[in-house]
This record gives sequence, C-alpha cells and structure tokens, in this order.
Amino acid sequence: MPHCLQTPFDREVEAKPEPDWLPHAPIIAAVEKGEDLPRPPRRAAQGPRRHWWGIGADCCYILIKSGAYLMACWVIALGLPLMFLLLLTGGKMDMSFAFLGSLFGAFADATPDRQYAFASQSTWFLVALATAVAAWRLPRFLDEVSDGLKTRRKGS
Repeated sequence: MPHCLQTPFDREVEAKPEPDWLPHAPIIAAVEKGEDLPRPPRRAAQGPRRHWWGIGADCCYILIKSGAYLMACWVIALGLPLMFLLLLTGGKMDMSFAFLGSLFGAFADATPDRQYAFASQSTWFLVALATAVAAWRLPRFLDEVSDGLKTRRKGS
C-alpha cells in the first residue's frame, strides 16, 4: 500500500480536445483574413423608473440650494465694502462712522441729479460685485449640487 493515497481528484487527467473542436478557430481565421466580425445586437438595460416625486424632490433640492447660494453671495457682496471700509480705517468704528456720516451728509446736500447718479453707480457697483462673487463661488456650488443629487438622501 502506498504511503500517499491518491483520489480521482488528485490524479492528473490527460484531456486532449479534438482538433476540430476549437470554438475560437473561425474567429481567429476571420481576423487573420482582415474581415470584420459581426457584432451581436447590443440592447441597453432599462434604467430604474423615475417617479414624479423623485423629480420633484430633485427640483426642490436644487431650488433650496440655489436660494441659499444666492443669499450667501449677496451677503458677501454687501459685506465686502463694509470690510474694505473697516480695513481702510484700521478697524476703528468711530472713524468708519465719521467717514459714512460725511459721505451721506454730502449726499443729502447734493443736487437731485447728482444723488441719482451716485445711487445708480452704487447700484451697478453692488450688482457687479455680487456677480463677481457668484462667479467665483459657482464651481463649488455646482459640485455640491451634483454630489447632493448623486446621493439618495439629500442631507447637508
């Protein structure tokens, strides 16, 4: 009796396929001849069905996020001139209020056409500043919204 027991699973099996039984032989021959292989028709798998409430939830999510984004842009745009003024005065509030008092005192004493010109220029300046802030923050906002829409739960 041998010291090592060999089961049928341990023995090497000599399986030689028949030479004509090569399923890839016609494909290899066609490629060697330079022929185009026929491709099987590709049917796209149907995606999951979207219900109206899912689309509505996505729209509400985008609406809430964009509202918060615009509000933050306006807060930043209106706070930047005040921060610039505080930077110019060295953080001293009494000097800041004195400067604003002289500016608005001169505004009250000005003629109506100069008041209108100053107000319209200030409006255009604030709109341009808000647009610049929005353009600066837009890529981050779009990334946050797209990441939020990828997830199933729209939490912050």
